[in-house]
Amino acid sequence: MTIREVRKEAVRLLSSAALSKQVSPTPALDAECILCNILHTSRSFLLAHDEQNLSHSQHKAFCKAVEKRRMGLPVAYIVGHKEFFGFDFCVSPAVLIPKPDTELLVELALDEIEKRTVELNESANGSAWNCTGTKQAHCGEPQLYIVDVCTGSGCVILSILKTLEQKYGDAYAGFQKKPRIISRASDISAAALSLARKNAARLLDGSAIEKPRFFCADLLAFGSPPGRVSENRYEIIVSNPPYVPSAAAAELLRDGRNEPLLALDGGKDGTDIIRRLITQSYRALKAGGVLLLETGEYNAADTRQALTKAGFSDIITFEDLSGLPRVTRARKQYE
Repeated sequence: MTIREVRKEAVRLLSSAALSKQVSPTPALDAECILCNILHTSRSFLLAHDEQNLSHSQHKAFCKAVEKRRMGLPVAYIVGHKEFFGFDFCVSPAVLIPKPDTELLVELALDEIEKRTVELNESANGSAWNCTGTKQAHCGEPQLYIVDVCTGSGCVILSILKTLEQKYGDAYAGFQKKPRIISRASDISAAALSLARKNAARLLDGSAIEKPRFFCADLLAFGSPPGRVSENRYEIIVSNPPYVPSAAAAELLRDGRNEPLLALDGGKDGTDIIRRLITQSYRALKAGGVLLLETGEYNAADTRQALTKAGFSDIITFEDLSGLPRVTRARKQYE
């Protein structure tokens, strides 16, 4: 069969699935993405060569993939990768599929790093910088510690680091001093960390930016001895933790999307993990350090209250492109 024929049939099948199960709202796009993956080509090639025949093995693989999509499995899991912040990430059902709304978390982290780099370059000559806006005696290369909690595929921390690698050679070229970025990432899922390490090797292999150190741990409890939260260590903590209320998380997965419940379920009201992370983060941050926390529309208000109770200040919730509360930023007060 030709590309045109198999595409037409796939659109028909996926359209009927969408009507009955709300599975595929974009059947044509889904069919083309699957075809591109199997043929190792682009969508423009499909349009220009739609009379080309598929081999038997290609046709068989395509039919199998379309059936998976009809059952609700996302295209990203079928093809094994997903674009996020302009970079390509390997994904599997061991991790959440990176969502465009989470790119706001990356943007805010990059803003914080740039602010601190500006502060570093504006500081007096002969003094070093401790990444909290204060000065200290000269002690060598300035360092900035950042950690990504509940890292999943690693899309957040790796997008930050890859963007910094590009900026250091471009937008950051005018800065005399640039902090050495020392990054960590944690997840309770060993399978997720395996994928994150794979993505780190693909994106940062041989780069000027150091790869993160990955830890299989419950939130920030990967200090020494094991299970301890390191205190006053980080300038920036970023996290997209499980924050969907349990009942809503179970309902989301009824369509066969097969995303890991562990990465979605935030407890009865969606704040179980958020509250523990807030407490740990206050201990782990240096004075003046920033916590950037994705909470979505479910519990942004409760998150702000928990942050205030924990002692954080300068608390702001930022909206995503849909106008919904998405990421909350909070600062540990200066001592």
